[in-house]
Amino acid sequence: MRLSFAFLSAALLCACAQSAADAPIPEQWRAVAVQAIPVNFGDATLGQLRFRGGVELHSSDPVFGGLSDIEVLPGNRFISQSDDGEWFEGDLVLDADGALTGVANMRTAMMRDEQGHPFANKEGADSEDIAQLPDGRIAVSFEQTQTIRIYDLNRDGPFGAATPGPRLVGVERLPLNSGLEAMTALEDGTLVVGAEGGDQPTTPIWLAPLNAHSPVPVAAHFPLSGGFSLTSLDRMPNGDLVAMERFYAPVIGARARIVRVPVSELHASDAPMRVEQLAQLGPPHPVDNFEGVSAVRMPNGVTRLYIVSDDNFSRRQRTYIFAFDVIG
Repeated sequence: MRLSFAFLSAALLCACAQSAADAPIPEQWRAVAVQAIPVNFGDATLGQLRFRGGVELHSSDPVFGGLSDIEVLPGNRFISQSDDGEWFEGDLVLDADGALTGVANMRTAMMRDEQGHPFANKEGADSEDIAQLPDGRIAVSFEQTQTIRIYDLNRDGPFGAATPGPRLVGVERLPLNSGLEAMTALEDGTLVVGAEGGDQPTTPIWLAPLNAHSPVPVAAHFPLSGGFSLTSLDRMPNGDLVAMERFYAPVIGARARIVRVPVSELHASDAPMRVEQLAQLGPPHPVDNFEGVSAVRMPNGVTRLYIVSDDNFSRRQRTYIFAFDVIG
């Protein structure tokens, strides 16, 4: 979360380097028209969070939707990805008081596999969480294949081939649609990876060094309760982690819970990690399938959380981006 992106210039340089007459032209970013409608949240304060603006995003472009995570970069630039294997990039628009009021300059590109090809199907493309590494590369977790891939968007642009990330012990036993849902990077680049979980009281957490030569064992156990599952992780400016949890039942509907995980809990243990609830979202406040969270330090020193919902490309669901400041 320290480095900014120069995707387009890198993409153009790479395209020029492949200027042989018969060479295919790689796909670059293309603009996506997105309308941002301000959201009336209601209460200004929810638990230990203060609402700082939100938008509901709409687009007539069929590629838009399914946003599974968000990583906010310096200058209010953000990157996101869909679980159909598409990158999205844009600007968060803030008013003079720092509240979120819109998005601008949205664009998209297809995510690639290790051979530099677009994913052939949903199973391969099901990307769930992203994490910016200290060197600016982006790690992506994939749920159905239970794998991690690394992308160098600064160097290669969006059409660059992926490189394999660290392998994890036990992922072959994870359900196909409840796999590697949550991930962030520590200051030294170690990936903190969490499975979504289900009916069990905990879900596994791996601490995976990027240079691991053999599969990394489970290191910790994230606690689950009340039917919630783990959907996203990010590192807060003070080094602690923030986690997004999701609940859904057909009659009750969607709920979301945001918790803080002290960095001291990131150690090998069979005991569940201690977590602190910051807030729980549900009616009468607008809520949907929230799957992503990003933590940044604002100019006034406050920790800002941005959360994003995955509409599953359904007309009955919504793509939201909400902003909250941590006050507790």
